[in-house]
Amino acid sequence: MSNEVPQQAVILAGGENSRFVPFRRNRHKSTFSIFGEPLIVQTIRGLKDAGVKKIEIVKSPEDKMLEGLIEMAQVGLEINFHNQQKPLGMGDSLLTASGHLDDRFLLLNPQQINVKDHLSLLGGQAGVVLFSQKTDEPEKYGILGLTGNRVTRVVEKPKGLKGLSDRRIIGIYRLTKDFANLMKTLKVSEYQFEEALDKYAQVQEVVAQESEYPTLSLKYAWDLFNIVNYRFSQLKGGPQIDKGAKVDSTAIITGPVIVEDGAQIYEYALIQGPAYIGKNVVVGSYCKVRKETVLEEGVELQNAVDIKHSVVGKNTHIHSGFVGDSIIGEDVGLGAGFITANRRLDRKNVMVPVKGERVDTKASFFGSLIGDRAQIGIHCGTNPGTIIEEDSVIMPGTIVPNK
Repeated sequence: MSNEVPQQAVILAGGENSRFVPFRRNRHKSTFSIFGEPLIVQTIRGLKDAGVKKIEIVKSPEDKMLEGLIEMAQVGLEINFHNQQKPLGMGDSLLTASGHLDDRFLLLNPQQINVKDHLSLLGGQAGVVLFSQKTDEPEKYGILGLTGNRVTRVVEKPKGLKGLSDRRIIGIYRLTKDFANLMKTLKVSEYQFEEALDKYAQVQEVVAQESEYPTLSLKYAWDLFNIVNYRFSQLKGGPQIDKGAKVDSTAIITGPVIVEDGAQIYEYALIQGPAYIGKNVVVGSYCKVRKETVLEEGVELQNAVDIKHSVVGKNTHIHSGFVGDSIIGEDVGLGAGFITANRRLDRKNVMVPVKGERVDTKASFFGSLIGDRAQIGIHCGTNPGTIIEEDSVIMPGTIVPNK
């Protein structure tokens, strides 16, 4: 890894997770476990591999679990935590750690588990570096004005590209303490950070580093699918079965499948890779685990469960039925015969209600989002795009609508 990578990184893990329904959890959404480990821990490991020695994590004071989860992971780095008292934007979040910044540091969001790939592109650039990619939706991002690779403007969510490039910022930055000091002079606002970048680029050299590596966002819960797909893209070869797992001789496991210690795969089960079967997972008789499915630690598929392209959280129990294109939280109970409808009759994209608005998932196959500890009785089902909040109790025979 290039010595252009600073030894310090700042991870912004504050905010309210208000759009990440129904998985609010009173802790940051980057604590969601994929492949047996919280996303933020995977990002920290990537930073360590890139040469980072020290990490400042900015979090919400209401988040009482983040520190413990990272401590349990034993990542072997110096990690300091800073509380952002109110969610006042990215700029205020960074300035929360301003008294602890080195002359050069990285800034990133906590779900950037492939950060090492992006950082491998550094080499010879001076000063501030903004990682960027092309976009055809400039109204959603911070857009760069460029002369060659030199940044001349930074405009947040412009309505057009007049005077700007088609390059957006992707949420990984190499910054300087001078930049942070300039930002301190600006009024606190939602876009204080982008305004500071714009002003800084007019007086100091700011370089845009193009990266074609995947960009991993985590605004909505269904963004987890892109992160999962990235992890699956890294799997090669056939099944990787831990010697502590028990697999019946009649079970069929094909393709890149990880089966962790303590997992039990029973008679005539079928698992099609890519898939992840976590520690102590039970895949019962006649179950079918289809491609792009993640079963986290302690999940139990009891009998004849058909599941595809879904993420299931720790210690959830599914008796029987079909789960497709869904994200299910931790400690959920799904009774016998549960069915997720995962496609509209008109085949249009599935819309999901978030904060009083219907948001386009950009997917025509989409099941349900089911919060932690929900309990659902026998012979129940959900329509495409349904959200079931945490701790909900759904009575037997109910078809839950997408409201």
